[in-house]
Amino acid sequence: MCNTIRLRVCLAVVEKDRILLVPHYLTDSGAVQWLVPGGEIGFGESLKEAVIREFFEETGFRAEVIRLLNVSEVIRPKRGYHSITISFSGNVLGGRLQSEANHPYGEKVPRWFSAAELKAVKYHPEKTVEIALGI
Repeated sequence: MCNTIRLRVCLAVVEKDRILLVPHYLTDSGAVQWLVPGGEIGFGESLKEAVIREFFEETGFRAEVIRLLNVSEVIRPKRGYHSITISFSGNVLGGRLQSEANHPYGEKVPRWFSAAELKAVKYHPEKTVEIALGI
């Protein structure tokens, strides 16, 4: 057990009524769970710096932060897991869609999802995705 709190950020970007999500493998939710792009904050890094860096690393897109969208947490005491996610909304400024380089779980290709397509997959943070898409 780890018994530490993981603090992470994510950036919800919606274009043409679709949200960009990144696959994460072998999660508590099953073989694949689709996450809003983001990750951990580095020491001395601001929230906005971290979310822009993480978004670029996971998607290949440069982005801007528009506003705070949501704060969520997952607590699994039996596993020693506690994660707090600070979610922002934003826009793509440029770049090219690509998977994160050299990821230990293999290729993680980002994908755009409509609200209807989300009904067939597991995604996280749920409230962030729903607020971003207005569903």
